[in-house]
Amino acid sequence: MSRYDIIAKIPGDEALRLAAIERYKLSGIGREAAFDRIARLTASLFEVPVSLVSIVGSEMQCFRGACGLDVSGTPRDIAFCAFAILDSDVTVVPDAMEDPRFAHNPLVTGPPHLRFYAGAPLRVDGRAVGTLCIGDTRPRLFGLDDRKRLADLACTVVDLIELRVERFASEDHRHQLDNERELLKLTVENVSEGVGLFDADLRLMLWNADFARLLGYPAGAVREGATAAELVYPVAARGDLGPGDPSDIVAAMMASIQSSESRHLDIVRADGTTIEFRRRTLVDGRFIATVRDVTTERQIARLKDELVSTVSHELRTPLTAIAGSLGLITAGAAGEIAPKAARLATIALRNAERLTGLVNDLLDMDKLHSGRMNFTFAVEDIAQLLAEAVEQNEPFAERHGVALELNAPPRALMASLDYTRFNQVISNLISNACKFSPAGSIVRISLDARDGCALVRVADEGPGIGLDFRQRIFTRFAQEEGVHQAGHIGTGLGLAISKAIVEAHLGTIALDESYTDGAAFDIRLPLV
Repeated sequence: MSRYDIIAKIPGDEALRLAAIERYKLSGIGREAAFDRIARLTASLFEVPVSLVSIVGSEMQCFRGACGLDVSGTPRDIAFCAFAILDSDVTVVPDAMEDPRFAHNPLVTGPPHLRFYAGAPLRVDGRAVGTLCIGDTRPRLFGLDDRKRLADLACTVVDLIELRVERFASEDHRHQLDNERELLKLTVENVSEGVGLFDADLRLMLWNADFARLLGYPAGAVREGATAAELVYPVAARGDLGPGDPSDIVAAMMASIQSSESRHLDIVRADGTTIEFRRRTLVDGRFIATVRDVTTERQIARLKDELVSTVSHELRTPLTAIAGSLGLITAGAAGEIAPKAARLATIALRNAERLTGLVNDLLDMDKLHSGRMNFTFAVEDIAQLLAEAVEQNEPFAERHGVALELNAPPRALMASLDYTRFNQVISNLISNACKFSPAGSIVRISLDARDGCALVRVADEGPGIGLDFRQRIFTRFAQEEGVHQAGHIGTGLGLAISKAIVEAHLGTIALDESYTDGAAFDIRLPLV
């Protein structure tokens, strides 16, 4: 028993609750930036000195996010939150000195001398794993509207926890792929995927059994010295490489091998099996082809994308209404409001707009991924589009103390563009450059013609892109950690969306890895 008054009883679902904490990787000591931001926002909204994202473990409550307290947690038997997780609603203690559960609690009688407490449970998988709570050093009332606001913020914390788990799963998957690559280096026979090695004359040198099995070759069809064209033809003849004359498909693939270093495509067989095919050309002219069955993986990815799409659609309408209403309030349409209320409304509007941006990014990514995004192409003057994008982003650049500089040739360079979507790409690159540039620096946007293509470059003078992050910079939800990302908030979707839009224009976008003064992104578009 605790020596401090009354201790909270153990929930009936304690084992399942602790299992949920482990499953969502919430156990242990350590604060996280996203939860710290929520704690600061909550403290600001309710004008209290203390706000915590607290996870109640078996022995300790650990603070994953905190504002106003420097400790990493407290023993569970003195935790107010141990009581709050027992309640389905918001737990409120107006004056701890008047509550027999807490009157002699060391958090009340000693630092931080709490008198008021309110905590909303954080429920994941139906289990209360902790709370979003606030505290004050003086007694106070906490009305129904306050309780609802705290509960809504707790729901936002739960959303962050769910997104966080997705990120961990993605990292785990990436580590798994890295391990598979290491196995491939050891020996072809030890990998779990099909592998074929071809010489510089495009003749098969080495392969394993899975290479023949996954590509559906009959016994004896795969032999040493067989040409790549001979092996591609039966796959094309079955229709696995899409409609068209098999000979034309073979010729196109052979041309691709000769002209490009790598290729990635999905082969969908008649039985519905999806085979991922990857080709990489080696420095001596040889190339390696790998194949693996990704049927289940693609199904899971499709289900996840459908879930994200559904949730995003459901969030978009209420978020738009909330942001619109807050905008009217801050603009004075509802009459004059008190300065403190106006400040809170402005903070809420800013966060609502950020959430709306996240939902819009998710919806754009979903449309691009599923091929449902509509493009309206017209022949446009690229320099004029860049000038408008620069003008639109000038206020954002000024807020970051950054100047925008546009350099374009005097003659018009025309390309077939969807004006709105391509403007979205340029604006994303400019805003990223501004966010990561030091005050007083210049973001340079340039346009040039090269080899029948328009070359658009956006270059900044920031810290650049870390070497480890460059390989995944255009993947969904990819965000760099450490000094290159410190202090900058984003969804990790902007560059993935930009890449998909540029490719829909038959163009390419890439990071110039030779640029050392910051980060520089190059877009190539065919001229008309």
